[in-house]
Amino acid sequence: MSTIDGSGDPLARLGSRSPLSQDFDLNLAPIIDCFVVLIAFVMISTAFASIGILEATMAAGGRTPTGAASGDVRLRVDLSADGAIGIELSGKESGGFIVPALPGGRRDDVTLSRKLGEVKKNWPGLKQARLVAENTVAYKDVVSSIEVIRRTVPGVALDGF
Repeated sequence: MSTIDGSGDPLARLGSRSPLSQDFDLNLAPIIDCFVVLIAFVMISTAFASIGILEATMAAGGRTPTGAASGDVRLRVDLSADGAIGIELSGKESGGFIVPALPGGRRDDVTLSRKLGEVKKNWPGLKQARLVAENTVAYKDVVSSIEVIRRTVPGVALDGF
């Protein structure tokens, strides 16, 4: 039996490989390219992810208010959806007042800070305040209110969420 190259071996035209050989070339270039693109995507996307930490305690369940360390007075700050802020005192002194919203429905943080300063001056042992917000209050408004309250009262407990 004669082959194209003139030798008698029919496998000679296939080169050194035989049909039963298990040698093959694995092309890793496309796999490496995919991983390079994937790693670049992950690195770039993490630059846009900012993780903020909100340091606030959660009030205990139920409607029992958490109060000052001295137990003399308890402070509750209510945020409403229309921008008004309610401040309520209970304990040895009871009372409350409302900080009306600024034009456009913005919260009046300056007046809130001033009113909290008056409360802290009357009750220097006040260490804790409860913050209650309606469901429609924006997250940024809750965070900014926590920052305003913390300037006067060190502890802020979130309640009613």
